Amino acid sequence: MMTFEFKKIKKSAIPIIIVFFNLVGTLLGTMVFAFNRKVLLDGTQALVLWGQTVFYASQIFTPILIGIICSISCQFEESNKNWQRLLTIPVKPNRVILSKIVSLSVIMAISQLIVLLFYVLSALVLKVSFANHLLDFFLWSITGWLAAITIVSIQIFISLRLKNFAVPILISAILAMAGLMALFIGRSLFAIFPYAQIAVGLRTRALAPFTLPEFILFLLLNASYIILFYVLAVRQLKKRFI
Repeated sequence: MMTFEFKKIKKSAIPIIIVFFNLVGTLLGTMVFAFNRKVLLDGTQALVLWGQTVFYASQIFTPILIGIICSISCQFEESNKNWQRLLTIPVKPNRVILSKIVSLSVIMAISQLIVLLFYVLSALVLKVSFANHLLDFFLWSITGWLAAITIVSIQIFISLRLKNFAVPILISAILAMAGLMALFIGRSLFAIFPYAQIAVGLRTRALAPFTLPEFILFLLLNASYIILFYVLAVRQLKKRFI
């Protein structure tokens, strides 16, 4: 199952889309940092650059990116009637959905490494010293990736439910904007909103490691979202074809 999923991904435009979205998000954040650099203290520049670089990518571009790659992945099955074929082999619905989530989560891990690489390149170009914070940035990239799995799970369910390519992407864009609005409404709402979890995991606003209560809440919240929408996606697949 996993081998077939990766072959489909390789033949699609997903790799190009990932690089493009991450590059645009990084460039936007880097330009914002460069315009405001004069008012920053030298000791804070690496952290502020991180916050600016990954915030736009994680809060705006990455949820839309996930919406696109989930729609592409699910449309492979819709257009070729592969859902029915997989279930008549037979392959259990929970295994079908799990293979989707796992394969796209691996892709998002690669995407997160690209974001980290782009940050390093931005810091080198702008001559910002980041070595002392590199371990933090790597660890935050891991928690950001865990949060990306939440949105992957949600978008797979939405794509299955709507059987459409464009509408799930539009929904991901709307919810990404809603996550941005949640930040202005209140930090408590932002901390639990599903489409803000990548920014929370990457510490784009806090710019400091998780406290233990924050980390426990983050893990429990994202585990709950992933399990909930995995179960809903399996149920939706069964409802449609079994």
